[in-house]
Amino acid sequence: MAGNLSTVVEKLRSMHALELNSSTNILSCLTITMINNNNPTDYINQCEVYGYHADTLYENREFQKAESVYRKALSSFKSIPKTTSKTTLVTSNISEITLKNKIYQCCSKLNNESGALAILESIPQKQRPPKVSLGLAKLYQKREMDRPAITCYKEVLKRCPLALDCAIELLNLGEHPNVVISLVSVGCNFDWLPSYIKAHALMVNKEYAKSVAAYEALVKRPTIVSNPSLLCDLATAYCRVGNYRSGIQTFRTLHLQDPRWIKGMDLYAYLLCEDERSSELENLAMQLFTVSEIHPEPWVAMGYNAQSKGDYTKAVYLAARATELDITCIQALLLKGVSLRMLGEVKIAITHFRQALKLAPRRLECYVEIVGCFLQEKRINEALTVSKNAIRVVGPLPNALVLQAGAMLPDKAYDRAIKLAERALSIEPNHQPAIEMLSTIAQKRHRYNDAIKFLRNAIQLHGSSNLHTMLADCYFNTSKFSDAVDHYNLALSLNPNNKEAKEGLKKVHGFEQSAAFETDQDEENAPFETAEDEEGLRMATNIDWPHETPWFS
Repeated sequence: MAGNLSTVVEKLRSMHALELNSSTNILSCLTITMINNNNPTDYINQCEVYGYHADTLYENREFQKAESVYRKALSSFKSIPKTTSKTTLVTSNISEITLKNKIYQCCSKLNNESGALAILESIPQKQRPPKVSLGLAKLYQKREMDRPAITCYKEVLKRCPLALDCAIELLNLGEHPNVVISLVSVGCNFDWLPSYIKAHALMVNKEYAKSVAAYEALVKRPTIVSNPSLLCDLATAYCRVGNYRSGIQTFRTLHLQDPRWIKGMDLYAYLLCEDERSSELENLAMQLFTVSEIHPEPWVAMGYNAQSKGDYTKAVYLAARATELDITCIQALLLKGVSLRMLGEVKIAITHFRQALKLAPRRLECYVEIVGCFLQEKRINEALTVSKNAIRVVGPLPNALVLQAGAMLPDKAYDRAIKLAERALSIEPNHQPAIEMLSTIAQKRHRYNDAIKFLRNAIQLHGSSNLHTMLADCYFNTSKFSDAVDHYNLALSLNPNNKEAKEGLKKVHGFEQSAAFETDQDEENAPFETAEDEEGLRMATNIDWPHETPWFS
C-alpha cells in the first residue's frame, strides 16, 4: 500500500506541476480519502496532497473550502516529527510560511481581515518574506495603523528596492520623498526614478499643478516616452486638479495606444458620462468587456453607460457586480450611490458615498455627492460642514471652492458664494462650474441679463448641454421664448437624456398655448357694437355719421 500511495502522490505532484487543475482536483480528493482510511499518520504525504487539493479549489474560486483544506495541510505539517526529513515538501515548495500565506490569500478573498491579519502575524518577524510583509502592510494601512504599515513597507523595499507600489504607499502614509528615493535607488541608476517619486509626492502634498507638470515631463522622457502606466497617472492627475478635458484626452490616447489596458478605465468612463459623450462611452464599455469580465472596470463602464441613458436600476446592478469583484473600487461605489440617489434612495446612497470617502479621503467626488444628498434632504449645516472638510483635506481646488459656494445657496449667502466662485476663477479663469455658479446666483437674484452674459461667454468655451439648458432657462424668464427653444434643442442635441431641457421645452410650449388661449378668450369676450349702440353713440356725440352705401347698390 505504501508503494502504491507513493506512486499516486508522485503522479499527483507531476500533474500539479503541469497545471492540470481539474485532473489534480479529482485525484487529490481521492488520494486524501486513501490516506485518511489507510495511513492517517502519513503526515508528509497528507500535507502535500492537502496542499495540491487546496490549490485546485483556490483556482476554482472556492475560497472558503480552500482555506479549510489549507488549514488541514498546515495541521499535518505541524504534526510531522522534527526528526523526519521534509525534502519532498521542500521540493514541492510546501512550507509553513507558504501555507500560512495561502490561508491569508483565501481570507482576503473572503474579506476576512481579522483572519488574514492573525495568520500573517503568526509568522515570526525574522522569517517573513517580502510577500508576507506586503500583506501585513496593506492590512495595517486599512486599519489606519500607520507606524507598523510604514515598517512593513520599508521591509519590502529593503529586499526589493523597485517595489514602486510600496514606495507610493509610503508617500501616502506621510514618509518624506527623500527617504523613499534613498530606499528605491539602492543598486539602481535610472534617471527617471527620482522624478517619478517626486511626481507622486507632489500629488500627495496637494501641489496638484506641479504634480501635473512633473507627470507631463516624465511622459516625454525618451526612455519612457508614452508609457501607459505614466499616461494613466497623468490622466488621473488632470482629474484631481479638475482639468477633466485634458483627463479625457489623455485617457483616450492611452486607450488608443493599448485597447486592452484596464487600470483607470472606470475613471475614464465616469469622465465621459459627465461630459455627455454617450457614443464614446458606449464604445468604451463594449470594448472593455471583450478584454475582461473579472475586473470591476468593465462593469463600471457599462454602469455609467446605463446611467447616461437614464436606466438607474441597471446601473445599480452593474455597480453591485463591480463591488463584488473588488469591494475597494471607488468608482463602483460612487456609481451605485448616484444611481440610488436618482431612484430616491438618498439615505442608502449616503452610506455608499461615505464608504467611498473612507477608502479615498482625497477624492473630491465623494464630498460632492455627499453634499448633494444633504442639500436634497435639507440638511444644510451638514452640507456646509462636509464642503469645508473637502477644502481642508483636498485643498483649495476650484471645484472644492465651488462645492462650498453651492452649499451656501440655500441660506442665501450669495455674497460669500460669489467670492468663492470668483476665487475659483482666479485660479482657473475658464472654470465651467464656477461660471455656472455665478450664473445660478444671478438667476436667484433675478439678474437674468448678467446670467445670460456669463453663460454666453461660457458656451463659447465649453458648449455643454448643461450650459445651454441654463441659458435657455434665463431666456424663458426674460420672455425670449424663441431663444429659449433654440437652446433647449441645442442642449438635447448634445445630451438626448437631458431631463431639464425636455421639461423646459414643455414649459415653453405650455406657456405659449396658455397665452394663445387667453388671447382667444379676450377676443370672444369683447362687446359687439350693434346698430342700436351705434345710434346711441351718434346721438350722444351729436355727430352726423355718413350713411354707408350698401354693397349691393
